Amino acid sequence: MRLRAEQKLFLSYLAVITAGVAALTIGVRTTLRQHLTEIVAEDLRREVNLARFLAGTRPGLSSDSLADWLGALSGRRVTVVARDGTVLGDSDLRPSELAHVENHAHRPEIRAALAGHVGEDIRTSHTLGFDQLYIAAPGPNGEAIRLSVPLLQVSTELRRVETGIFGVGVLAAVVAGLLSLGFSFAITRRLRALAALARGMAGGDLTLRARARQDDELGALAGALDALAEELQRRLGELEGERAEMQALIDSMSEGVIALGPDGAVRRANPAAQHIFSLPGPSRGSPPEAVARGKGFLDLVRRAREHRPVPPTELAVAQRQLLASAQPLPDGGAVLVFRDVSELRRLEGVRRDFVANASHELKTPLTAIRGYAETLLDEDLPAELRRQFLGTVKTNADRLQAIVDDLLDLSRIESGGYRVEPESVSLADLAREAWAPLRETAEATRAELRVDVPPDCEIVHADPAALRQVFSNLFSNSLRHMQGGGTIEVSAAPAGSPSPGRWIEVAVRDTGAGIAAVHLPRIFERFYRADAARTRAEGGTGLGLAIVRNLVERHGGAVSAESRLGEGTTIRFTLPAPGA
Repeated sequence: MRLRAEQKLFLSYLAVITAGVAALTIGVRTTLRQHLTEIVAEDLRREVNLARFLAGTRPGLSSDSLADWLGALSGRRVTVVARDGTVLGDSDLRPSELAHVENHAHRPEIRAALAGHVGEDIRTSHTLGFDQLYIAAPGPNGEAIRLSVPLLQVSTELRRVETGIFGVGVLAAVVAGLLSLGFSFAITRRLRALAALARGMAGGDLTLRARARQDDELGALAGALDALAEELQRRLGELEGERAEMQALIDSMSEGVIALGPDGAVRRANPAAQHIFSLPGPSRGSPPEAVARGKGFLDLVRRAREHRPVPPTELAVAQRQLLASAQPLPDGGAVLVFRDVSELRRLEGVRRDFVANASHELKTPLTAIRGYAETLLDEDLPAELRRQFLGTVKTNADRLQAIVDDLLDLSRIESGGYRVEPESVSLADLAREAWAPLRETAEATRAELRVDVPPDCEIVHADPAALRQVFSNLFSNSLRHMQGGGTIEVSAAPAGSPSPGRWIEVAVRDTGAGIAAVHLPRIFERFYRADAARTRAEGGTGLGLAIVRNLVERHGGAVSAESRLGEGTTIRFTLPAPGA
């Protein structure tokens, strides 16, 4: 059975009190017995000396008669023992019984008396069956005269005293037990309060305080608990702050971070990882298969959990290119880090395409110029053919110049060397100004321009030269894709984004051949051609829409394209309204 603290204290006090009462009883009994025995012995010594004296006054008495006479006078048992130990007389025995009494020569008090000294001894009498005090002294005729007294009275007094002491001890034990029980509850009440306080702290409530006022050990314990709670509260606050900082840091990372437990289940996934893998929330407890089922991803998880080296590995997950790395954890889990390199790989592809396309675009006119130049070196070439070849050389040189000029413009815009200087300008006026240099080409293709801009959307906050170039490039592209006549329409309306009421959406629509949907996401890339053969033959550089995109973005706007084959193309872009 489990004892509580107050019960242990009470039983301890009770055991101490009981032991004290028992020790007191034994001590008093021993001391008192010695004291009473000494008193009786002192009286008996005086009486034995008196008996020696009286024995000398009655030389004619026999030993047995002497013993009876002295016994009658003293009220004690008197024994006369000869020098050889034979009992000559005994006041408590009849003469006929003396023959059956054993020799007393070996008795200590008799030996001392026969040797001329007073001898004493306490022992159980074989004759009477209880403790006796024996004192013997030498008689007048060399015999030993012994007086004895039973210690039964002493034992009776001792029992009476022991009974009194025991009663008092029991009463004292009861009173002390009650007092100790009260003291135990009083002391343990504070202990119980401290225990409850400690349990509350262990449960997480570190605002609890003992606030002890007593300057004792329990007060010191309460103070230590208060100090411990304050220190824990401070450290937990620091840990919570560090945890919040770490969580904010992980959540703000552009790389996806997923922590796995020893069983492979997801412990934590930051927002970037949730976005990359399209996870519904933190997904805590989800298996790796719920994140991605690709073999490469699952192999990465398996190697990390097996504490095997995991070098940076590129994975294809959900149409994304991810650069993944993993770090095993000591408990058997792992931390996986994913960097979305899809855009980087796309840009690398764009760069490769740009180098290839730029080389091809530059090579085409240069090859023509070189070929015709070599032909022109023939002195026998007819004059008419020479003029035709020179015209072709000039056309290709002009095309090469246009490509170089567009490349320089595009490089200057993308590098930040070109700064737009916006002002309030009219969309309709700038559209017509950009159309003017192209009117001759438009007449040749029987194309016409329509400007349908409402008054409330006509004024925009843009760089006039940049907007003019945007319109010019869009018109040129439309004219190259129109055959047998058509219409180019410029319209404007309030844009819903980036900010309603402060942006104008401009649309340039044509009724040309249109662009296949597969090409629309890439038509704003440099040198990308939806129909390379036809546009190259018509003199396009492949940089016009790339310049349009960069100029619009310099104004803070965005550009998009819509098209259907055989129905025409619509290019939309946004520009800020005045005051935006």
